[in-house]
Amino acid sequence: MGFLSIMKKIFFTKYTDQNIKLPFVLYSLGLNHRQEYINRPTGLPFFQWIQAVKGSGVLEIDNKQYVVEEGSGMLFFPNVGHKYYGMSNEWIVHFMCFRGSGTKDLFENIGIDQSGIYIIRDIEKVEQYMEELLFIYTGHSPMEMYDFSRVLYGILLEIAKSKTIQNERSFQNQNKKVYLVMDYINEHYKEPIVLSDLAEKVRLSKEYLCQLFKKINGFSIFDYITDVRLAHAKTLLIQDRNEKIKNISRLCGYEDVSYFGMVFKKKEGITPAKFRDLH
Repeated sequence: MGFLSIMKKIFFTKYTDQNIKLPFVLYSLGLNHRQEYINRPTGLPFFQWIQAVKGSGVLEIDNKQYVVEEGSGMLFFPNVGHKYYGMSNEWIVHFMCFRGSGTKDLFENIGIDQSGIYIIRDIEKVEQYMEELLFIYTGHSPMEMYDFSRVLYGILLEIAKSKTIQNERSFQNQNKKVYLVMDYINEHYKEPIVLSDLAEKVRLSKEYLCQLFKKINGFSIFDYITDVRLAHAKTLLIQDRNEKIKNISRLCGYEDVSYFGMVFKKKEGITPAKFRDLH
């Protein structure tokens, strides 16, 4: 397991007319892969197992969203549309693509009939099997497809012993992180606000935080920062008419009064001075 934790490797197997008829056929294996954004509307023509090793991600399938935590994995049936992407700054996974007549029969016999998220009971054993697959590949044996089939069967049995999780609700818990960010913006609007700092506070990647924020609220995180600052600016413009606009600009997080005036006019249609005159 220690070897596997530091090894980064992707390989594809060699097909022949003979080994493709095996009941369990390994197509590819990837170890410690930094998972990128994936969107496959029609899926792939074979089964996939993607095991979360470090960090967490989001799976979108059948118009639902699920959180994929460390220690769990995604099982995809052939030709099933799906989308998944990292939720943390770094999402590391092992992945495996496979097929074979025995695969479908095995899953049907044990009651696994659809794609989903599963928690492996013995994660170390699965990693040992994956390490063995890599060892077989590096041996370049003419009989390697038979050995791949044998080890793959062992991994599938471990998946069969795992339990499925319906954790769509856990995705909703991510809403709390968005609300924490909104609270922070309201409390610190006078200060410089940096996206990377916000993402770090709630342990999400910058990209995912922006996506989640807009999905929940309907507007971007940057629009929200601007709206909060301008709301306070309008209050100050009216309540303290003797205060200089450049001071109000600084009190609302804008060091450059010219930029403040430009943002204000773009949002409100008039300058800060004109807004004060009208109110």
